[in-house]
Amino acid sequence: GGSAIRAAAGNAASLLGPHLRSLELDASEGWGHPDDATWVEEGEFDEGGDLHLTAREAVVAWADTAAGNALREVDVADYWPQSCWRKAEALPVISHFCHSLLKLRLKNAWLSVDGLKIMPNLTHLTLEFIRLDDEDLNKLNECFPCLQILNLIGVGGLKDPKIHLHQLKTCHWEVSNVPRSLTIRAPNLVRLELKCVRPDMLILDTPSMFTLKLTVDKLGPNVQADGLVSLKNLWIESLDLKSLLQVFAENHDITTLELELPTSTNKYELFEAVKPEYLLQLFAGISEVKLAPRFSCEMTHCLMLCTSNQFRSCLRRLLFHLPPLKDVPHLAPLFNNCAPSCEVTILFHADSSNDIRQAATSVWTLRYPGIRWQWGTWN
Repeated sequence: GGSAIRAAAGNAASLLGPHLRSLELDASEGWGHPDDATWVEEGEFDEGGDLHLTAREAVVAWADTAAGNALREVDVADYWPQSCWRKAEALPVISHFCHSLLKLRLKNAWLSVDGLKIMPNLTHLTLEFIRLDDEDLNKLNECFPCLQILNLIGVGGLKDPKIHLHQLKTCHWEVSNVPRSLTIRAPNLVRLELKCVRPDMLILDTPSMFTLKLTVDKLGPNVQADGLVSLKNLWIESLDLKSLLQVFAENHDITTLELELPTSTNKYELFEAVKPEYLLQLFAGISEVKLAPRFSCEMTHCLMLCTSNQFRSCLRRLLFHLPPLKDVPHLAPLFNNCAPSCEVTILFHADSSNDIRQAATSVWTLRYPGIRWQWGTWN
């Protein structure tokens, strides 16, 4: 039971003392995807406290020992039915006792930041399925100034969150609710993975960012992303492609572009969102283009409606996922858009017959002898 987990953690910390470097406690038991306390169904609340591992007394049991100041890594996953309706003081307690901590991961909790102290040694922080009482992230910025890796996965309770961390290098941020604005000011950030719905304002002040992975329902009217001078790798999953590509791909020296569509995309929605001629012209200015399964499938429909396709191209590598086929698809506009000696990787769906595979490979290799072909299968 939970009391046994808490007792064992305290006993281990007392016994091992300054020799304990890493502590992991997990009471999640399958409650892995809560986004907000209000989402818990009636009857799923648990008034017990034995599994509430982020509660003050549960954390003090191991933190207020000789191990507290020796710990380098702490990972605590709470039991959501007990933790979702109780504000927990895990963060302030850990900041008080664990001065040598380098990595911290907390999951499934409602966290207070009252009394949180500066943790100058902490370089890795992951908050996963957390309700955080820090609506603008001011306390996070103030108390974790040396973070290099920050993961905020399904963190609710935010209104106008601003990440302002000078040493941050990697950030994965999946926004669970719909805050008014999202701001990231991080001069040394190299990689950002951002998943959100529709922020009214998005500000990216990230001049060192090399890789950007975006999953966005719709881009809001106010975007400030002028300083992306280092951006080379761009991955987008969205139907709001025209807006996103205009902001993040046009006028940037992108070398690798990956595109995918949301799972809910209907037939011809891609054509309504962005014309194939625009995509082909954009691809022509990029060295490597990777089209994921859902995007590839819709692109086959779009190319049948394509009117012009001749652009001066520097496209050197292309990856395309073919959907299950009955006939050889019309991909001529895409292949005509490849630079000489372009390497094209075609992945046939596992359900495609051998006859279709052989027909497609023979037609395309004969028609486009200048292309270096690679063939494979996807499922």
